[in-house]
Amino acid sequence: MKIKRYLDKDMRHVLRRVREDQGPEAVILSNRRIDEGIEVIAAIDYDAALVRHALGNDVELDAAGESDALARIAEDDGISSENIADAMAQAPEILSADLTPADPSLTGVRDELTSLRGLLESQLSGLVWKETNERSPMRAQMLRNLARIGVAPDIANRVVDRIEPVTDVRSLWHTPMSELAQMIPVAEDRLVTEGGTAALIGPTGVGKTTTIAKIAARYAMLNGEDDIALISADAYRIGAKEHLTAFANIIGAKVYSASSPNELTELLTRLAGKRLILIDTEGRSPKDRELANRLAAYGSNAERVRFYLTLSASAQEAALDEAIDCFRQVPLESCIVTKVDEAAQLGGVISALVRHDLKMSWVSDGQRIPDDLHSAARKRLWMINQAIECLESSEPEIDERMMAESYAKARVAHG
Repeated sequence: MKIKRYLDKDMRHVLRRVREDQGPEAVILSNRRIDEGIEVIAAIDYDAALVRHALGNDVELDAAGESDALARIAEDDGISSENIADAMAQAPEILSADLTPADPSLTGVRDELTSLRGLLESQLSGLVWKETNERSPMRAQMLRNLARIGVAPDIANRVVDRIEPVTDVRSLWHTPMSELAQMIPVAEDRLVTEGGTAALIGPTGVGKTTTIAKIAARYAMLNGEDDIALISADAYRIGAKEHLTAFANIIGAKVYSASSPNELTELLTRLAGKRLILIDTEGRSPKDRELANRLAAYGSNAERVRFYLTLSASAQEAALDEAIDCFRQVPLESCIVTKVDEAAQLGGVISALVRHDLKMSWVSDGQRIPDDLHSAARKRLWMINQAIECLESSEPEIDERMMAESYAKARVAHG
């Protein structure tokens, strides 16, 4: 076991030296303030008996030192109201030291430090939000307005950072909403006019089959139904092909089946003469262990198939993030956002698209075929207006404590 004494002018600097010298495995044994600054004793390859022998048997090893360190971070030299967020960023460093969970004697210490960390972050986040309200009340109100439509804190901060200082109260709604609309990534797509081979992928229940019917019907209205082929590649959902066939019968298109990637490859070769080929894939949860293998198999057709990720606007933001991360295992052409009419808030899906820079090509807001399918390239402001209209039916209550915690953490995470 290696025990070493560190001395520096404040806790942040001494902790940085500990990490640089001993790495993230270090355990903080004690700390105290002396005339020269802050003294910390840290060790690696921790052994309680050897520590007591080295420091003296009368030394009590508990979380008191770490508790003092946490409490003093916000008041150390160089920490002011302007960089409280920086202090929050330092708090996890104290707790990143390995407390060796395998040692039962340290379990209580680890739990106490976790509790202390949460308390410190809560207090500091309150200070950050209070400072924002006092120094930039216009900025704070714009963040509240974005939060009301469900925009995530990290995206809301990015929106407000791009805006020139606002002095007109009447601009507190219009300015950030206009900026957010410009940030939504969109793509001009000619699938319904020029055709192509496209597969809709995504989680279960997002409306892939209905969206395929809308695209096919829109194409048929412009070019006729003779060059349309619909493929059901969903071998898991009962009645999947029958569901697609019911739509196909309306527009006079034919439906084919492919139960495996190899069958799909052969079928695509046979249907090479068709101008529009739409593939309805099975819905899969991002948590499905077989998803990666299935997507990899689909990827074998990536040269001839364009993949569109289908996302439901009514899904939770975390679920949208997870779906985008997982389904990006195949090269995505863009995404199609469905069920806009069913969403209580649209800020979640907008935040996910901006965060992942995933372009939206089509947006759907109802069950009517093909009327409720729109080109996203001309719907960015419309999406924002829809998000604002959602407030009429579900006005969210803004919790200042939640605002403090969410926006302070976002400020730390994104500098």
